[in-house]
Amino acid sequence: MFCCLKNCLNGVLPAQSVHITKTANPVQLDSSHMGHEVVIIKNGLRACGTGGVLANAPLVQSKSYFEVKLQQSGHWSIGLATQQTDLNQSVGGKDRESWCLNSNHLVLHGGDVIYRLDASKGSAVPNGGQNSPGHTVPGTVPVDLSPISAPPAFPSTASPPGGSGESGLPQEGDTIGVAYDHVELNFYLNGKNLNLPVLNVRGTVYPCLFVDDGAILDIVLDNFAYGPPPGFERILVEQSLL
Repeated sequence: MFCCLKNCLNGVLPAQSVHITKTANPVQLDSSHMGHEVVIIKNGLRACGTGGVLANAPLVQSKSYFEVKLQQSGHWSIGLATQQTDLNQSVGGKDRESWCLNSNHLVLHGGDVIYRLDASKGSAVPNGGQNSPGHTVPGTVPVDLSPISAPPAFPSTASPPGGSGESGLPQEGDTIGVAYDHVELNFYLNGKNLNLPVLNVRGTVYPCLFVDDGAILDIVLDNFAYGPPPGFERILVEQSLL
């Protein structure tokens, strides 16, 4: 009887609206995995102080992406790391447990330079072959990793406030995108691929940020400024993958 009445009244009774409350993204910076002098604010999305911090979710899906807004310049590192990395360092990529693009325009892993961004060529220069750690690229300034105090290996082109990315080098106000598919780690500057493919990333890795010398970084985990590359998506927590 109820079913018949329901079908009869279908389209007659006004539709009932259901209010759906949008839940906050559970992924954020992890206060249980950060350096002693790191400060996390803005609901777990902003890092400042000195040291490193991981996100609270590993990159377990096949293709994941996140962004980092360079809110304030200083010394910073952005990339991936395992929970075994030393988060009390001010430089990412200094140990074998982290892979990072740094504010001195070098991609580091294990303290070795994998790439350096070349402003004059607008591209990346591999150091001893792709992802093959070697000696300093001829003609560049040796890198001082503790802390980053060496000048860039090339002149930096100033950008207007808010960042432009026109020089091909990250500036204050720019957005760094990070894409990882368990084969390659790639970095993007304001939506443009920097062509820094990092291979041989090992272990269970998490997004990582390192800050020092006044740097302020905001991790962006959804509502991206530039959007992920085709096939990539925001970081998903493990239970949502089931």
